Amino acid sequence: MKIKYILFSFSLLALFSSCENELMQEVSFDVAVMPAEGLIITDTLITAPKGSTIDFNFSGEPDFISMSYEHFTPSYSELLFSTMVAWGTHYDNTLSVYVSDQFQGLALNNFKLDSAAIVSHTWTDITALSNLPSTVNAKKQAKIDMNQYRGKNVVIAFHYHPVTSDDLQPAWQIFDLNLKNSLVPDSSLMSTYLASTMGFSPFDILRGDTTAYKSEATAGIWSVNNPALMEIKRSSRYATLNSDWLISKPVAVPLGKTESSQVFPLKNTSNYLESYKYKFDKPGEYVISFKASNVNYQSKSSVVRTVKLLITK
Repeated sequence: MKIKYILFSFSLLALFSSCENELMQEVSFDVAVMPAEGLIITDTLITAPKGSTIDFNFSGEPDFISMSYEHFTPSYSELLFSTMVAWGTHYDNTLSVYVSDQFQGLALNNFKLDSAAIVSHTWTDITALSNLPSTVNAKKQAKIDMNQYRGKNVVIAFHYHPVTSDDLQPAWQIFDLNLKNSLVPDSSLMSTYLASTMGFSPFDILRGDTTAYKSEATAGIWSVNNPALMEIKRSSRYATLNSDWLISKPVAVPLGKTESSQVFPLKNTSNYLESYKYKFDKPGEYVISFKASNVNYQSKSSVVRTVKLLITK
């Protein structure tokens, strides 16, 4: 009789041990994209045209499966502004326009440091792209491609440098400067950075002290009191030649726009799921995450599988 009890006890222990192992089982799960017309499938990327329905096939037997994704749409950026010059006859080559992704910005409280930084820096001259007016009182607009700076911080700078004191030193006005960021697929507007958000500051090389940063509506000094109309007024004949900079803070040129989806619950313990289909209507880059889990009172195990997808126009 004792032998029967012992055998029965061993059987119960084996049963409980088997159940316990099953409860503590690590989740097994994988995802594969099923081939279809129009799909290009590689080891690292799935490419499909807009409007494609992708069939995701699941392997393993997790208790729960959910799906979410991040959708990235690249953007392109343009620097926009208008300029006008007035007074005098020597206005050609008196305003230069620069950009830099290396200049760290002005300290704004240290003339010696900032002066050395400006003069020694290797600026990228975009004057030729700026469509500056060739006659007085003629307003001209510039539209400058900034795509080479995507994902970087850039500083925009204007340098006013009259060429002769035997004539009036001309007045310059800069209107409606902004950085326009548009989404690639349909050119829809993503964001606009106005001059008022770029932190433009004057820097008067001739001042020699911290008054160099002062904005004034007076001759030979940049005024930024109205960022939509930044200007430097004319100086009289025979006045000392001006050398005045107008420099922004570093401005981030975006790479694009990332949107995160909601979490879609696909499977729970009450249903069986071998595959899932989803239609992608928006072009862009997707990182699709499938989370599979086994959850019970004793343990929790989960794994995430990702699929990279490029939806073209």
